[in-house]
Amino acid sequence: MENKRLGIISGLSAYLLWGMLGVFWKLLSVVPAMDTLAYRIVWSLVTISVVLTFQKSWKEVWHVIIELIQNHKMGLIILSAFLISINWFLYIDMVTHEQATEASLSYYIMPLMNVVVAVIFLHEKLSRSKIVALILVIIGVVILTIQTGSLPLNTLLMAATFCFYGLIKKQVPLPATISLTLETLFVAPIALVYLFLSPHVMIQNGPKITILLIMSGILTVIPLLLFAVANKNTDFITLSFIQYLNPTIQLLMAIFVLHEAFNWHKVIVFAFIWTGILVFIIGSLNSYYKLKKTAS
Repeated sequence: MENKRLGIISGLSAYLLWGMLGVFWKLLSVVPAMDTLAYRIVWSLVTISVVLTFQKSWKEVWHVIIELIQNHKMGLIILSAFLISINWFLYIDMVTHEQATEASLSYYIMPLMNVVVAVIFLHEKLSRSKIVALILVIIGVVILTIQTGSLPLNTLLMAATFCFYGLIKKQVPLPATISLTLETLFVAPIALVYLFLSPHVMIQNGPKITILLIMSGILTVIPLLLFAVANKNTDFITLSFIQYLNPTIQLLMAIFVLHEAFNWHKVIVFAFIWTGILVFIIGSLNSYYKLKKTAS
């Protein structure tokens, strides 16, 4: 019971922090999005290196690298590093360009996109509730496309990159700290070269922005470590519910803190998305309890 309580608290804390990150990136809007991403990667590597040194886990990282090379899975980790980097860039870019509501929408769409990926790549079967949920989400995306005059590519790409990132994680499961270490190790050299060539200098916008850029690494690592604790001590169904806290907080922050417009077109879009998610959750709960009853 104590472990489950720890898991729930850690999960709530992780998703709360992730949900509030939009406001943090907005504070860095004076810095080009690509530069912010590069700083985030570099300082994340620095932060996770300190954590691994404190935990004395570098030997474990080396063993994992050797194992991945021997199993010919290193390519998947490199691909996951680029997918999460694209996801990070899109989120930073959207938030700093008054599109935080669209960014939150992608995290609502993502669980249902996971279903599509599971059907295509893992050959899982679609239940009736999942089909209904997908149709509702598609209607929401179509309405958004008609309202804006173009397909919400950034929203869909953001959801897709994290979706395929998650698929790789299922194929190559690794501890969260080691996973982030390897991913940042692969993209950090590119980030450093970019920063060296970029006209932007980290200290040019004053000490406040400089400190925030350094903190970007800490704020990337802390929720990940909390999520690792939650994932270890919380059952899947509870964590599935908690995950919707992230986009909900993102949306609330976008409306009440970043003061983004939330007109009736967006209300209709989100209404379809939320209804789809509700159908998806009810269907998932029914499947979970049926499976549990069969197992007992």
